[in-house]
Amino acid sequence: MKKYIIALVALFSIVSVNAQDSSCCKNDGGCGFSPYWYLQGQGGIMLPYNTGERSELIQPVFGVNLGRQVTSLVGVRLGVEGWNAKAKDKYVADKYNSYKYYTMSFDATLNVVDMLSKKHCHHPVNLYLLAGLGYNWSEATLTSSTRFAPAARLGAIVEANLGKNVSLSLEHRVTNTTTQWNGRIDPSDHEWYGSTMLGIAFKFGAKKRSRVMPVPDPVAVVEEKPEPVVVPEPKPEPKPEPKPEPKPVVKVVPLNETFFYTIRESDPDPETILVRIANWCQKYPDKKITISGYADKGTGNAKVNAKYAKDRAEKVANWLVEKGVSRDRMVVNSYGDTVQPFDENDRNRCVIVVGE
Repeated sequence: MKKYIIALVALFSIVSVNAQDSSCCKNDGGCGFSPYWYLQGQGGIMLPYNTGERSELIQPVFGVNLGRQVTSLVGVRLGVEGWNAKAKDKYVADKYNSYKYYTMSFDATLNVVDMLSKKHCHHPVNLYLLAGLGYNWSEATLTSSTRFAPAARLGAIVEANLGKNVSLSLEHRVTNTTTQWNGRIDPSDHEWYGSTMLGIAFKFGAKKRSRVMPVPDPVAVVEEKPEPVVVPEPKPEPKPEPKPEPKPVVKVVPLNETFFYTIRESDPDPETILVRIANWCQKYPDKKITISGYADKGTGNAKVNAKYAKDRAEKVANWLVEKGVSRDRMVVNSYGDTVQPFDENDRNRCVIVVGE
């Protein structure tokens, strides 16, 4: 039993070291992961690896787990499982003894998909390695005075995310404990049994992560001055009237600014972009601007997305009106999710402002 405990402690140490380097932020500043809790229910079969017919030894097993995904790479959980088990009677060859048992265990999980991925973010399908320590309780007739036996287990989990807060998993693990839990042999001996479980988990408690959009460096505006006009000296008689100096030509720098939003957000941010738009309107008072609102197809529905796209565009226009920009200079459009200006789904939650 000691060698299994040492192996589990070593695995926990490796998990802790890897957790320090885990992050889940994308290149555009948006963070796609935050720690969350989950409640998981499981059901499946248990098979002791001892003497007897497999068809006789297979028994149902049920479990419930409360866990926390600490990072996108590492998670922990506390769970209890059990129901019925069977063991072949060592005195009667064809008789099987049935008894109830329960196991409480503390497990650590390591996300292999995230560990091998270049970006530590949510994945639709994950593969976890599992290691745990705990205790078995059994009502079987025991050879010692206690009904509790220490247990260590190893396993693997395949998880499929069905939505933002729900996932389906298939888990297989093997558990090592003393054979006193089934009352068959001397308690100093050890026995293995395997469990295959189908589970569903409900996630909760994840914090909303803000999207910090990078502010581009200001573009230097170089105004082109006209070539000086050489006016010939007038003749003494008749004295011509001097020609007026030509007015300098000011080159209009096109305006093209984009606001990005998180899910269910419509307030424009950052304010530095709004200030740049207001300054452009003040510099070119005879120019108009076009404000276009969009929503992404990947979330919501057409009706909801149309509302968010319109709200986003209107809030940008209202802010500019408060700063002195006439509403007559604005053309406000809303496309909902019918137009997707960007290839990446999340970037289509946006407002694009252009002016020429």
